[in-house]
Amino acid sequence: MKEEMRAAAAIAAILALFAAGCGHRLPELKADAKSVTPTGSQPAGTCAGSEQFIESAWLKCIVVVRGTRRSAITEVANRLRKRGFRMACRESLGALELEAVRGRTRINARARHGAIIFDESDGGKPLDVVDAKFAPVGSRLIPTGAVGLYISTDKLQPSSVPYLLPHGACPS
Repeated sequence: MKEEMRAAAAIAAILALFAAGCGHRLPELKADAKSVTPTGSQPAGTCAGSEQFIESAWLKCIVVVRGTRRSAITEVANRLRKRGFRMACRESLGALELEAVRGRTRINARARHGAIIFDESDGGKPLDVVDAKFAPVGSRLIPTGAVGLYISTDKLQPSSVPYLLPHGACPS
């Protein structure tokens, strides 16, 4: 009987979090991701995400974009600049990466040639964009003349100091 009461209390606590507004961040995160997604890109599948419970809410989407790594990141950077984000870019392991912050919102974008891998444990949603040499069976190769663009967004925890970005200018 005590365990049933504890389970009911736990469910009530979770429902209270939703009622307090802690569990409704995904629509906002989806809007953030959509607002920086390059025009004409094709989704690789359904975006994956999680509401705020223990950690902050997050969302990730993978799209295929015609063009180069630089052209894809340039379009994302230009859209973020218009919205007042601080940002930095860098090359890392064959990808061109962008990290941007405004207030408590963080957006990351990573463009690369290669293949899209999928997470079978999450209904086959796109998991990442990797070098084609390392892609497992069941991955989807990105067509010639296009790149895979991984976009993630989340809400940072409140802090008394500004979020530090890596060094590196973004293309414009």
